[in-house]
Amino acid sequence: MIAYTKAEGRRYVIASGCADATATAAAVLESGGTLVDAAIAGSAVQCVTSPHLVSIGGDLFAVLKSAGDPTTWSVNATGAAPRRADIALFAGRGLPRIPAIGPLSIQTPGLVAGWQALHGRWATRPLAALLEPAIDIARRGSRVGRRLAMLSARHRHAYEKQHGFAAAFLPDAQPLREGEGLPQERLARALEAIARDGADAFYRGPIARDIVDTVNRAGGIMDTADFEAVRADIGPALTLRLGALEFATQPPVSQGAVLLRALALVAASGQTTGEAAAIAQMKALRIAFAERLALLGDTGTSRQTAEAMVRGQLAAGPLAPFAAENGPETTTLSILDSDGNAISLINSIFADFGAGVVSDDTGILMNNRLCALFLDPNHPNGLRPGKRAMQTLHSIIVSDPGGVLMAGASPGGDLQPQVNLQVLAPVLFGGVPLEEAVAAPRWALHPGTHPHHLAENPTPVVQHEPGVPQALLAAFAREGLPPVPVADLGSAKWVARAPTGAPMTAIADRRRDGAVTGA
Repeated sequence: MIAYTKAEGRRYVIASGCADATATAAAVLESGGTLVDAAIAGSAVQCVTSPHLVSIGGDLFAVLKSAGDPTTWSVNATGAAPRRADIALFAGRGLPRIPAIGPLSIQTPGLVAGWQALHGRWATRPLAALLEPAIDIARRGSRVGRRLAMLSARHRHAYEKQHGFAAAFLPDAQPLREGEGLPQERLARALEAIARDGADAFYRGPIARDIVDTVNRAGGIMDTADFEAVRADIGPALTLRLGALEFATQPPVSQGAVLLRALALVAASGQTTGEAAAIAQMKALRIAFAERLALLGDTGTSRQTAEAMVRGQLAAGPLAPFAAENGPETTTLSILDSDGNAISLINSIFADFGAGVVSDDTGILMNNRLCALFLDPNHPNGLRPGKRAMQTLHSIIVSDPGGVLMAGASPGGDLQPQVNLQVLAPVLFGGVPLEEAVAAPRWALHPGTHPHHLAENPTPVVQHEPGVPQALLAAFAREGLPPVPVADLGSAKWVARAPTGAPMTAIADRRRDGAVTGA
């Protein structure tokens, strides 16, 4: 079993991937702010302290529910391919795939548009007040954590030649060291501009021009019109009802529909515990991943297609190896309060340190989301100008007639629906305590939807952590999925309502950085 941390609270509980973010969100709540106020402030802090996970050059997805509002809402805040990005451009440069990192891997970022969307509709405090903690941390320097130091050393040689990376994240040409300070003065000034002028400062002002100029100097293909076109989508969450339970997540371009479809299939199987339940989960995921191919297109009918998929009204395609990848980094923040309000937010730059390109004047690390698109005009996730890549990002809120029951998310590419399923199904269908489900050893289908991963290793396998029963691994092998051991798979961070009279709980496993608190 993997170790976990747990906190309890009668007024609120918080779980996130960053101690500073959890503390900042708690401080906002203690001073009278709302959950959305706290989530924005915590997200901004994550963008400073966790450059291996997220940046204001990345994306944001959120799902939230307010007491008294029957609708659970979603926010999808993601950018798109530059207008000059088409298959012919990459083919003309002799590239079989979009590069995994560097200036040609960058999609316009949506995260700041997500803050603006959340703030404009649900926040109560000025954006400047909510970004102040992040600005302060960026200016005085955040403490480098264990995982950031490890990934800095691991990826040093891959990123040190990317534009601006060494100056920002390799002090004295050396990897970051655990415990040292990481000041980011340029980023502090960029956050101050956003605090003062909102999202326009990022998408229509000097920040956008700095990013565009930097990316193009580095060999990219962006222009300011690409930034001006970024939007955040606000609308009702994509939902699944199973008896008294409602599961709510983000619609496309999120892949939250994969989780909902798999939950429905597992519930229909009637398998709730042991090896039979795990095999039912695996089969459900294979069907859901195959059906997902119909969702990968960024079209005006993606929402309707996702709803049909969740209801089981799409014909499954071949059980192709479209499953999990364990590379991309992401971070989450979930909050639940005693009034029944909840939010679960997930931020990402896609891979460790994203594209590795850092803007010259503003110190913003850019995402590498564009490399998830295929250079195939017939592929549902094929590149075209202005297309938004299918996102692995999703978070979830589970409600029953008593209100919000659970809220949470997992980082890790296509591991996300698999980890979420392996937490939710045992808890809600099998009566397993949440902390036991979070800490249990995991398995995951592999390879993923990343074009590079599919090209390098297309044979489907099941990865597994130490402790997965040998009998289950043998059963996977009989299903044509040979087992491959790995150190760990994903992470889980959840907040949950307890039985009547007991405190709420926040739980985070220790596979990745995480921090929980409650009051």
